[in-house]
Amino acid sequence: MKLFRPQNVLRMEISFAVEQDLIRRARLGDQAAFEQLIAGLTPDLFRVARRMTADTDRAEAVVQETFWRAWQALPRYSETRRFLPYLITIAANLVRDTWRRERRLLSDERDQVADLPDGRPTPERQVEGAELAQALAQAVEELPPAYRAVIALRYDAGLPYEQIAAALDLPVNTVRTHLHRAKAALRARLEALDGQAG
Repeated sequence: MKLFRPQNVLRMEISFAVEQDLIRRARLGDQAAFEQLIAGLTPDLFRVARRMTADTDRAEAVVQETFWRAWQALPRYSETRRFLPYLITIAANLVRDTWRRERRLLSDERDQVADLPDGRPTPERQVEGAELAQALAQAVEELPPAYRAVIALRYDAGLPYEQIAAALDLPVNTVRTHLHRAKAALRARLEALDGQAG
């Protein structure tokens, strides 16, 4: 099975009918069909993984592992839902497992030093001005992992609250609370930066 580097893949729209046909063919062992799914879904999945991990290399590893696990689990996949939310659930679980391992390894939590945004479409598109967009990206990457995850799934993946809750194995109200607190933290951070600039 051929895996793609996210930055080398252009986003392709795949209709639900085409997606389901590709999945049926892949279940029969057609690796080329699964590679078409990978090609079509990698950019969206990578964008979510990148936001959740705040690291390009780790996000690529999550995407690759996600597709590998999805390939292995194809016989159990329910064809009644879209494939991207299914992949996002796998990726979210991988990232969550990593957070748990890191928490066990680190006795004290360190502030994360975030990379600059890599230019992929994110909520920053809605913010006018390059400096403000950069500040927003930096602020998102400084959020606690749980808040970063809901921001990524809501704004990068465009998932509704119910699918975010399923992906993160959280109650819907907890997702709403995390999202509310994440946005409040971002607003406070941007206001503080605006006060410093003024």
